[in-house]
Amino acid sequence: MNKTPYRAILDYYWDAKTKYSLHSPFVFDFHNTVMKVQASDSKIDAIEHERNTFLDDKSEISFVEYGAGSKNSNGLTRVVRDVAKSSLSGKWQCRMMYNLIKRYRPNTILEIGTSLGVSTAYLAAASSDSSIITLEGNPASADRAISLFDKLDIQNIKLIEGEFGDTLIKSLDTLTHVDCAFIDGNHRKQATIDYFNTIRAYCDSSSFIIVDDIYWSEGMHSAWCEIINHESVAFSIDLFRFGIVYFDHSIMEKQHYKLIEAKWKLWSVGIFG
Repeated sequence: MNKTPYRAILDYYWDAKTKYSLHSPFVFDFHNTVMKVQASDSKIDAIEHERNTFLDDKSEISFVEYGAGSKNSNGLTRVVRDVAKSSLSGKWQCRMMYNLIKRYRPNTILEIGTSLGVSTAYLAAASSDSSIITLEGNPASADRAISLFDKLDIQNIKLIEGEFGDTLIKSLDTLTHVDCAFIDGNHRKQATIDYFNTIRAYCDSSSFIIVDDIYWSEGMHSAWCEIINHESVAFSIDLFRFGIVYFDHSIMEKQHYKLIEAKWKLWSVGIFG
C-alpha cells in the first residue's frame, strides 16, 4: 500500500541510520566520502555564483514543460528566478552528487532534466574526464543552460533538447553504456519507472542510477519503492532528497539503506540512530 508523503517522511527519519550504526564497508565509505561536506572549492563557488544570478533574475522566458506540475505552464512564460527556485537541485544535494561523481569517476553520465544547468555543471565539474549527456524539454531553459556551461568553460557536456520520449533512446544509443544516470525530469510515477527500466538496460554491475525527489509525492515515493525492489537492483541508498540504486550484487546482499547525519537524527531517536 502506498504511503502518504508525510508518513513516508516520518518513516525515513525513524529508520535512517547514522555513521555510528553502519556495518557495510561500502556504505560506511559512502558516508565518509560522499556525505562529508568539505570546504567549497573554486569550481563550486563559481557555480553557486551563477545559481544566485538565476535567483536574482527577474526576466521572463517561454516555458513548455512535459512533467508533473505542468498542466498550467505550457505555452506560458515564467520568471527565471521562479524557475530557479522551483526546479534547481539545492546546494546540499548538488554537493552530495558532486562528491559522488568525484568518488566513483563514472566515464559516462546521463541526466534527464537539465533545467537551467546548475546540477549538470556540478556533475561535470566533479569529473572533467566524464562524458555527460543532459536532456531538457524546454528550449528557453536549454538556452540558459548552454550559456551557463559556456560561462563556466565546461567542455564535457552535450545538451540535447526535446521531449524525453523522443530523446532518451537516441541518447542512450549514442552512449551505448551508462555508468551513472540522474533521473530528474518528470515527477510522475510511471514516467520515472519507465526511465529507470529504459536506462538499466544500458547499465552493468558498476553502474548506479540517481533518482531525484523520492519523497516529492506519493507517486514518486511509490516509484522509488518499486525501483529499489526490482530484481536487478543489488542495494540502494536513500538520502531523502534523492536516492541511489546500485547493481553490483557481489558487494552485499540486497539491502536498502536510509542515511542521515547524526545531528539531524538527534531530535528523533538519539544521536546513535
